[in-house]
Amino acid sequence: MTSTLKSAFPLKGNTRLLPININIFAQPKLSHSLMCIALLIMLTGCANTASINCNLPPQHQWANQSQIIEDIRTLTAIEFSGRKTGTQGAVLSQNYLAQRFTDIGLIPWQQSFKVTFNYQYQFSQLQGVNIIGVIPSRVPSNRWRVITAHYDHLGQQGKRIFHGADDNASGVAGLLAMAKQWQLTGLKDINLMLVATDAEEPGLYGSYGLVEQMMATPDMEVELAMNLDMIGHPSRPRAIYIEGEQNFSHFSQTQAWLSQQHQMCIRLSYSKFNTAGIKRMNWLKASDHYPFHKAGIPWIYFGVPPHSKYHTVDDTIDTLNIDFLTSVTEMAFSFITQTNMQLKEK
Repeated sequence: MTSTLKSAFPLKGNTRLLPININIFAQPKLSHSLMCIALLIMLTGCANTASINCNLPPQHQWANQSQIIEDIRTLTAIEFSGRKTGTQGAVLSQNYLAQRFTDIGLIPWQQSFKVTFNYQYQFSQLQGVNIIGVIPSRVPSNRWRVITAHYDHLGQQGKRIFHGADDNASGVAGLLAMAKQWQLTGLKDINLMLVATDAEEPGLYGSYGLVEQMMATPDMEVELAMNLDMIGHPSRPRAIYIEGEQNFSHFSQTQAWLSQQHQMCIRLSYSKFNTAGIKRMNWLKASDHYPFHKAGIPWIYFGVPPHSKYHTVDDTIDTLNIDFLTSVTEMAFSFITQTNMQLKEK
């Protein structure tokens, strides 16, 4: 995940978040209780989770935790050196992911699972490598859904390795688990594309390259892009954060269904009080869903807020909550396998 914190009182839709010193009693038509409830919902985005105990142990049904752990342990190994774009650690990551795609039974989107793209960074022309596999629909269809999770991280500085377990080996492990499950229970009239993106950390370049290549592909109707980035380190109370609800016409109903189905709390935004007011994560530009947004493709993002291990050498597998990660993976799969997404009309 790229670092994109914003301060002051940013807009979300047409609603401006309240500063901490606002007088909530200034509206005489609403009772004190109603105003408190309204303020709570605005700040936490926790509607439709009232019946869920966020602190209960996460539940999961089908995801293989042993394989999830193995994927994360491999990607965060010392020899992968933090998976920085353009390094030998990145090449090791690409080879591992291409093999995992093969084992799962994915088909290369192009000639190979390794799809290159060019980008300019700090006055240099560079090349990255996305790992792209597809599961074709079982009946003829031009409909596509896409799952992305970036595999690159910050690399190594001297002897200090930034392993990137949560950011974002966790998302890649979730993507791999979902790919395997789609082979068993996926929608027959949907083509699924799975993309482990490169060069997310320096500027979302892998997803920009992907979107450009997809837009140049004729007869490819992309109806949804799902992005997984940092899904293994829950906040307190335990919850997964989802952004992109504005793309759906009845998301509150979907949110309630997902929470009940997986017994997990969902937050729709992240706010943090400080002495100056409220700081918020700019979820829109934080990760690989943003290029899809700019291209007008509906998207949804699953992740957690930056935490104490974020972008440090301490982001290691032993700090992850594997039960939480597994439950989020299954929730994301439930979302992307909906037959009717109820997308808002453009």
